[in-house]
Amino acid sequence: MVSGLGVAAIALYERFVLGEYRADNGMNAIPFGNLSLLVGFLALAAMLGRLSRRPPRPSTWLTVMLGLAALGGFVASLLSGTRGGWVAVPLLAWLGLSFLFPETVLPGPWQTIQVLAENFVNGDILSHLTATLGRVLGGLALAMAIGIPVGVLMGVNRLAEKTLDVWVMVALTVPSLCYAIFAFIWIGLNETAAIVAIGLTSAPSIAINLWEGVKNIDTRLFQMARVFNASRGVIIRRVLFPQVLPYIMASLRFGLGIVWKITVLVELLGRPDGVGFELFYWYQLGNMQQVLAWTLLFTLVMLFIELVILQNLERRMFAWRPEVRI
Repeated sequence: MVSGLGVAAIALYERFVLGEYRADNGMNAIPFGNLSLLVGFLALAAMLGRLSRRPPRPSTWLTVMLGLAALGGFVASLLSGTRGGWVAVPLLAWLGLSFLFPETVLPGPWQTIQVLAENFVNGDILSHLTATLGRVLGGLALAMAIGIPVGVLMGVNRLAEKTLDVWVMVALTVPSLCYAIFAFIWIGLNETAAIVAIGLTSAPSIAINLWEGVKNIDTRLFQMARVFNASRGVIIRRVLFPQVLPYIMASLRFGLGIVWKITVLVELLGRPDGVGFELFYWYQLGNMQQVLAWTLLFTLVMLFIELVILQNLERRMFAWRPEVRI
């Protein structure tokens, strides 16, 4: 059965990827989409092959149903051109690989969701997630407070650029672990040290992003403002800030991704709570289900902030910009 499905999957791959298939919705990423479809069929083949080797348990049937639903959703999304199909790709890959390895090595999606639900019921999620979110917000605020002025100053002033260029690059190359160790030794094992370590690690990346963005702004608008005898405050507020704002928003999204990763490291190293602390605790016990459950929680919260909050905020803030379609 597995070999037959494998041959069928290869045939589908040759038909869709190497053929002249064109979707009616104008999608251009057809090879990637059909390669993902191949991954889905291979995952299904792995499931059926494992089911044929030994009697399935109830949780196995639930996992199979989840995989079939994900595969069907992916195919429908691929044909309609929606984003859901691409979201289902890693789920299908995870599902297929979970049938090739024991649960102690790689639990399936259903088992992971069950463990995550049990953590919610037991009340373990809220306190640790709240602590992590507080550190993320505090560290991100500190990083933006440092990175934005430094990046803008380096972009508009050549002397500042020559002076700070080397130091920003040095700060960027220092490992985040060093910032965490320095902060915990100098300040102590407390929340202030954690936020300082997170902010200082993320600030150089934000500064470089703003620096490059400010250097690409349209200088002719400044010349026009000077022709009309605009004051320095008006130029900053009406000319500089609107052009820099998109780069600030991009730095916010970019910095958020960095801050999340650094927060987990800081919690692992010197805090008694948080998602990073839980990940390290269950790693020490060798419980892969709990490790994946907390990782899944971390990922879902990150996706919610990015897709629901930040993208909608950016869409409203920059609704005046014309949309570019290729």
